[in-house]
Amino acid sequence: MREKILKALQEAAGEKNISLEFPENENFGDYSTNLAMILAKEEGKSPKEAASQIVEKLKKDKNLAKIVSKIEVAGPGFINFFLSEQALLDELVSIEKQQEKYGTSDWGKGRTVVVEYSSPNIAKRFGIGHLRSTVIGQSLYNLYQFLGYKVIGVNHIGDWGTQFGTILYQIDSKGLKPSELTIDELEKLYVKFNAEAKSNEKLWEMARAWFKKLEEKDSKAREIWKTITDISMAEFSRIYETLGVKIDYVHGESFYEDKMSAIIEEARMRKLSKKSEGAEIVEFKGLPPAMLVKSDGTTTYFTRDLATIKFRITEWNPDLIIYEVGSDQTLHFRQVFESAKLLGWAKGREFVHVAHGLIRFEHGKMSTRKGETVSLEEVLNGAIKRAKAIIERPETLRLRSGQAGRGLDRKKKEKVAKAVKREKAASQGEDRPECGRAGGSSRFN
Repeated sequence: MREKILKALQEAAGEKNISLEFPENENFGDYSTNLAMILAKEEGKSPKEAASQIVEKLKKDKNLAKIVSKIEVAGPGFINFFLSEQALLDELVSIEKQQEKYGTSDWGKGRTVVVEYSSPNIAKRFGIGHLRSTVIGQSLYNLYQFLGYKVIGVNHIGDWGTQFGTILYQIDSKGLKPSELTIDELEKLYVKFNAEAKSNEKLWEMARAWFKKLEEKDSKAREIWKTITDISMAEFSRIYETLGVKIDYVHGESFYEDKMSAIIEEARMRKLSKKSEGAEIVEFKGLPPAMLVKSDGTTTYFTRDLATIKFRITEWNPDLIIYEVGSDQTLHFRQVFESAKLLGWAKGREFVHVAHGLIRFEHGKMSTRKGETVSLEEVLNGAIKRAKAIIERPETLRLRSGQAGRGLDRKKKEKVAKAVKREKAASQGEDRPECGRAGGSSRFN
């Protein structure tokens, strides 16, 4: 209805930029504009005269008459609109019929958007650092879909890189059985490794060696990796179900394993990469260089992100690719997007990094490496518990009968509590440098 009134005003006044507001006092109608006062100055008229002339034109608009019962000039020259009761009733009927499709459009018809979001790391708990990416990413997905775009959601799981090598090394050196480990125990192995590596740098060499084995398809490394991945994904699926989130594709970094050699070759062929101290790097104007291949021949996070772009372009031919990732990765994505442009992949499409901010707690940053994290499940369960307590308070949800809280049975209380939990989830966040795409710069490199 607002759009219809705006369109009528634009046609009547010949202006495009028009402010249409909700009056604070309902006696002044459902919508109000100061358009006449602005035009009066330009045309040398009194605001009321300008307003009256606009209103006369509006009253001749048959489409506007279907939704507006009265248009009046008020005060120094405001134009107030009163919606008709029948129009409001018709709109309610339309809402009831269309349900969740109400308000959708075909504005994006024929265009495709890829949204990457959530992206937790294997062998670590789903921390609240990933919540912000999950919630914002799902919202972007829903909005573009609402506007008629073909939308593809991708969960870029961190299951590759040197950081994963730390877990492989810990499991092998301690003689542990991967299938018997829980997600909490896997994360503790990562924390323990980082604590020990502070006084023993050689441990990082062992981690890099294990990641190299993984890339070289060593059977033992692959078996451990597969088991850990399955354990982690089962946990993540449970969290997503709780949040009511369903992402179209789950592609771990390992998914691009067989696609990276082609990326490296293309970079070499186009003379985008160069040798530097045994490694291969890509240099930019105005940006630091990015490492394409490490000196030991293994790939980097940068390489894998180039592979994500190439795959998504080839597979889905999107007009827009959105990466919903923490703001601390801004430089990384500038390097990735610039490389994609230099490789000729950006023609007719756009790459966007939607960067969410990070929340610091009183003691500073949370860190998986130090074991200073809060799992998302702890937060959600706490929210449910508090919501239930609020529901059961005597002063809460008083019914018309005067009885407090008795109108909600157990199932209804659970439903309300979970709704509160999801609402709370949307406002939570965490600064976790090692928690994958969502909130940190140190990932499985």
